[in-house]
Amino acid sequence: MAIFERQAAQKVILDETEPIKCTIENWQNVNGHTEFTIKVERTPFSDQTWKINRRYNDFCKLHNMLQVSGIPLDLPPKKLFGNMDPQFISERQQGLQKYLDNIFMNPILVSSLPARSFVDPANYSQPFGELALQHVSLALRSEVGWEVISPVADIGWRLRKHYYQLKNRSIPKEEYIASWTDYGPDKYLEVKDMHNIIKSLKQLQHPFIHSIELCLSTDIGALVVRTLNKNGTLRDLLCGAKPRQSFLKKYGNPKGHKALTIDNVSHYGRQILEALKFIHDKGLPYGHLHSGNILIENNRIKLLDVENGILGVPSFYRPYFMQHRKINNLEAIDVYCFGHVLYEMMFGTPLHESIIDSVPDCPIIELNLLASDKAHFKIPSSIKEQLKSAIAKTEGRLKEEQKLVRNQKKLVKIQEMMSSEEEKKKQRQRLKQARQLDKEQQKQVKSNNEKLGTNEERSDSVISSTGTSVGTATPPSVSGSNNVPSPPPPPPPPPLGLVPQLPPIA
Repeated sequence: MAIFERQAAQKVILDETEPIKCTIENWQNVNGHTEFTIKVERTPFSDQTWKINRRYNDFCKLHNMLQVSGIPLDLPPKKLFGNMDPQFISERQQGLQKYLDNIFMNPILVSSLPARSFVDPANYSQPFGELALQHVSLALRSEVGWEVISPVADIGWRLRKHYYQLKNRSIPKEEYIASWTDYGPDKYLEVKDMHNIIKSLKQLQHPFIHSIELCLSTDIGALVVRTLNKNGTLRDLLCGAKPRQSFLKKYGNPKGHKALTIDNVSHYGRQILEALKFIHDKGLPYGHLHSGNILIENNRIKLLDVENGILGVPSFYRPYFMQHRKINNLEAIDVYCFGHVLYEMMFGTPLHESIIDSVPDCPIIELNLLASDKAHFKIPSSIKEQLKSAIAKTEGRLKEEQKLVRNQKKLVKIQEMMSSEEEKKKQRQRLKQARQLDKEQQKQVKSNNEKLGTNEERSDSVISSTGTSVGTATPPSVSGSNNVPSPPPPPPPPPLGLVPQLPPIA
């Protein structure tokens, strides 16, 4: 058993909220078709990079799978003739680069299995559903009366979380939904401690937290069973979506966004805060509040997935709060996530930014933090310290990665400044060269004028002694002469062909 535990501890667990950057570096002709070489990076928390080759037909297959989301994506069109022309291929490469950028900047598309497997086949080509079903079957093997009815595919955004409809023979009329979740990168509890805390979750009672009917853990992940709510989550309600539709179809580009009334926002907001306060008072890590983790039953909210903090999976809003150094503990994360939920309830649509510069006009919401119903949850004293240690490690990883984000931003800013300084230097150099050229031109013009002036003096001297040409109206030059000019009015011009008389010398 110890050998298997060491192997599980050495397993690399990906944080699937970390950004993916794709760069199409070049293309090449292979057996009569074009392959594009794509450099893929996990940034900025990892130096992992790899390269993949994809044909245009591969992009078409990806595009077809993402169409269910309804999100408009501009895939460069096909071309029957001339598609091997280098200029056309270069233009297609630019279009495909924009296409990938739009996918991996979208919080819905980037979470999809088609997008991930397209750029990272080594980690996302496994049969996740089949493996999860095996783990669920093994976990339920010792539980009498429980059996899997059918999988509920792709209703959530997590790639390593799978849902199943379960049945309990002792209560045949009740419908249950189970979730299997692989441990995440912030799982720090030992197997024994994990078993104890997971079992304790079944005893958790709170009017605004969905109760757990069955909770089991293995060395791979955990199985949590709850009663089924056919109306779906708060996000389903706001999007007007059917709960059992796929995550991409429900939330990619919903046709209807429906905001809650101000009274409902105030009512549900108060209940959410009471649930969060209870969780933190008990020392239970959370950090996973979003509209998809909230049910509404009989005018009450029911918080879901309170086990996520223990399982160490990353938060839905992690890419957002990673950008703010003050959000560096689980309590601050929950407050930040509550702000997003409040915005979504108020305006009917999620906030797809880490901050908001200005809030649209809305009434003031008053929240009353007075709970009236009974609540209960007790963490075994034997694992309280281990749980505190796990929370500290989770917050430690958050702070370290926030430092990396800040350093990355500083590096980008320095590069921009250096690029700007280099551009300014080039502009100064070009201006200096232009001024130097202008001076040389002025010097040349001056030299030419001096030469021209000398020639004019020589020509005037000849003209003054020989007379002007017939038809020339230019008067003779008198520069350098000591003659006194005649007073006005001037004498009439001489007849053509005659030499004008010079004034007498004084």
